[in-house]
Amino acid sequence: MPFAQKLFPFLEKLPIERGEKTRLHLISSSGKETCLSFRKGRMLCFSRMKLDQSLVNMARDEGATLVNRQVAAIRRKEGSWKLKSGSKYYHAKTIIGADGVNSLIRRSIIGPLSEADLGICCGYSVRNLEKEDIVFKFLAHRKGYIWLIPRDRETSLGIGAFETSNSVGLRQELDTFIRRHYPQAEILSKWAALIPNIKDLKTFQTPLAGADWILIGDAAGHVNSTLGEGIIYALLDGELAARAVVEGNPKTFDSQWRKAYGKSLFLGVKLRKWIYTKAGLEFYCKFLKLQNALFP
Repeated sequence: MPFAQKLFPFLEKLPIERGEKTRLHLISSSGKETCLSFRKGRMLCFSRMKLDQSLVNMARDEGATLVNRQVAAIRRKEGSWKLKSGSKYYHAKTIIGADGVNSLIRRSIIGPLSEADLGICCGYSVRNLEKEDIVFKFLAHRKGYIWLIPRDRETSLGIGAFETSNSVGLRQELDTFIRRHYPQAEILSKWAALIPNIKDLKTFQTPLAGADWILIGDAAGHVNSTLGEGIIYALLDGELAARAVVEGNPKTFDSQWRKAYGKSLFLGVKLRKWIYTKAGLEFYCKFLKLQNALFP
């Protein structure tokens, strides 16, 4: 979104293919549609894999060393962390868990996210929809939505449910939507994944940093509970975590993220049940349209 580009100007300069859109359509579960038109700025639609690879390349250009191996276990030993990968071991003074919703680092230090704080999504990479606007279609009988995000040469078309207990038939619902509204879509590949979706504020009471460790992004559960958006929080987390490590006190990350955007995440948890009612969704769409008009 435009505000994310203002926070992180490098996003606009990334040397990767992207779609550039100025309109976002929000469709409530009852079918009422709201169109947000960005007069100043536009939305940049990247491939997640290409965006992630660009971030890795930026880190390497700044001097980071990439060890492309899977970590199987971690433990503290003699004042440092010992990481096991295959038959090899690595040592680190400080460890940052940026390893996703099933974070090994989180499981090893404070325990995993509960099943109640998880959601699930699935979708396709498709072709022939690149000229469409961005669309979010909220679901009628479960908390979640279908999205269409056109990129340069292909489009992300997916569906998310924010409660794993109500995810039966998720892909079938997406397939029906595609047949009805976008029969011209040519499927290139498919995917599915768990996502964090915090439903209990008590989850955020658990510290996410200590004297020599930090959890960020999905591993921290930092995802907006109403829309499931997490990339902006991951980027903010990375910046705050880096600052805490450079200053020699990783533990301060826990107070810094709460101060910077904790209220936003907490509010999402409080509003999620109401927003996914018929009246709540329609009000939310109107609110976003008004907010866009006042702060384009």
